[in-house]
Amino acid sequence: MFRSFFPSYMGRLGYSLASVGIVATLSSLAGALVSPAVGYLLDTYSSRVITAATGLATATALATLALSGGLVELTASYTVFSLAFYFAQPARTVFLARTVGVGRLGTVVGFTTLTFTISRAVGPAVGGYMVSAYGYSTTFLVLALVSTAGSLLFLALSQERGAVGGGRRSSLLEVYRRALRPGRELTLLYLFTSLDRAAWSLWNPMLSAYLLERGYDEVSIGTLITLSNVAEAVVTPLAGRLTDRFGSSVALAVSEATAAAAALGLVNPVPHYVATASMVLVGVSIGFWVPGYSVYVAKLFRNVGEAFASLNAVRSLVGVPSPYLGGLLYEVVAPAAPYVLSSAILVATTGIAVTGLRSAEVRGDQARHQHPQ
Repeated sequence: MFRSFFPSYMGRLGYSLASVGIVATLSSLAGALVSPAVGYLLDTYSSRVITAATGLATATALATLALSGGLVELTASYTVFSLAFYFAQPARTVFLARTVGVGRLGTVVGFTTLTFTISRAVGPAVGGYMVSAYGYSTTFLVLALVSTAGSLLFLALSQERGAVGGGRRSSLLEVYRRALRPGRELTLLYLFTSLDRAAWSLWNPMLSAYLLERGYDEVSIGTLITLSNVAEAVVTPLAGRLTDRFGSSVALAVSEATAAAAALGLVNPVPHYVATASMVLVGVSIGFWVPGYSVYVAKLFRNVGEAFASLNAVRSLVGVPSPYLGGLLYEVVAPAAPYVLSSAILVATTGIAVTGLRSAEVRGDQARHQHPQ
């Protein structure tokens, strides 16, 4: 809901697409700075508590929007939400990896993600009607209360299994140093995930504002985003099983290819069926990304939380200029420009997944079979 309507909310307040891009850019910079620290916390302390904290951070971001529409408050809100959003996945993955191990992780991540995806599927459509009926501020405040209640319920009912910390002795400073001096496999993943983030960030942070300018109202935008989330909900469990069977790099390749097609479709989201098909492809792409990315990192790296955090730091840093660049391309070159460039980058990342990531995954599987832990 937050990501769905934050851009259109800024549009209704009178801010330009370039301003939306600047806000997203600043949040990416903040994510790059704090990600290694969060990874250290995930490997050292309870991922269950950190997962709940991401929900409470989302509630804080929503409450901030409900109380103020100033640019400083909008930037702070988007930054807090972005940090919570990008740290939630590694927190959940570490939580699950400690319990089920790598062998079934894709399937478990797929079905676990289904719960979150269903809520996201319902949220935008309901949110669109709530915004139309009650306004943005009331809608954001209600959702903040729901997010708070859900986080506290998860904390009360969940139980973390497996070793927490695992005898880790690395200092926080060492984590930052390793992020700056990655090995070969992490460097390849840096390249892949950074290009992926740059491609998506050219247009995704401004999507609802873009659709608003192309003639869609909030109800239609919410419906389109709901369709995307429904597609994600349907695909994710199947994608998790396929990830365990055919490999995480294959899942990532499918994710990048469908994202490239989606970006190309959004070049001209009129008539309505073109936007619908494109948003369904967005959901399919995310549905394959979540288990593919989670399993790939869990397979290749011992300290999963640290690896996720280093990747998020580099991805955020590389993606810092992308939202601003996307808004600039939209206003200076042509509305289609961010989508065409994004599609071209995603075609390149598809090739990286098929070649480099696939080879690294095969080597990792062979090493694990030769030296089982």
